[in-house]
Amino acid sequence: MAQTLKDDVKESIVANAVTVFARDGYEGATVAAIARSAGISTGNVYRYFDSKETLFEAAISPSFVDGFLALLRAQLRSARGHVDLDTLPPDASYRIAAEELLRFAIEDRLRLIVLLGRSQGSRHEAVAETVVQELVEQAVAHFRELRPGLRLSAPVRLMVEQAYRSLVATVVLVLATFDDEHRIRAAVTAYSRFHLSGLKALFEGIETGPRNRKNS
Repeated sequence: MAQTLKDDVKESIVANAVTVFARDGYEGATVAAIARSAGISTGNVYRYFDSKETLFEAAISPSFVDGFLALLRAQLRSARGHVDLDTLPPDASYRIAAEELLRFAIEDRLRLIVLLGRSQGSRHEAVAETVVQELVEQAVAHFRELRPGLRLSAPVRLMVEQAYRSLVATVVLVLATFDDEHRIRAAVTAYSRFHLSGLKALFEGIETGPRNRKNS
C-alpha cells in the first residue's frame, strides 16, 4: 500500500530547509541536517523531495525571486529624478515603494538571506550580482539626469559597483544579525543614509563633458 504524503510534513520540511540554507548556505547544507531540523528521518525527506536541489527550489521558489525583483525595480523607478531622497514626503512613491520592499525583507528575511548571500552553487547564485548591476545602472542613470554629460571612468564605476556590493552584503548581515523589526529598520535606515551620502559625494566629484583622455 502506497504511503500518503502529508502537506503539513512537506511544509515543515521546506520551512526547516529555509532555516538550514540561511545558516549553512546552499553548498554547506545537507539533506540530513534539514531532516534533523525538521525532526524526521533523512529517508522521509526524500519521500517528498528527490534531491537537495529540488528542495532548494521549493524553499527559494521562482515566484519569491520574481516578487523580490519586482519590488526592487519599483523602488528604483520611483527614485529617478529626485535630488535628495531624504527630503521626500511620506506619501511619495519612492517612500511607499521603499516601505513595501523593506516589509517584504522583514517578513521573509531568511529567504532573502539565502537568495542574496547564501545561494552559491544553486540556480540563484547570480541573483545577488544581478541586483548589484541593476542598482549601479539605476544610480548612473539617476545622476546623469541630474548632471547631463556625466561620464564614468572605469575606476569610478568599479567603486560604484563595490559600493553596491557592500550595500547588498550589509542588508544580508543585518537580516542575519537581527530578527526583530525595530532593529532591522534602525540598521537599514542608518546604513542607507551612509550609503547615499557616500554615493552622492562620489558622483559629485566626477567631471561632466566629453572625455579628453583615453582610458578615462
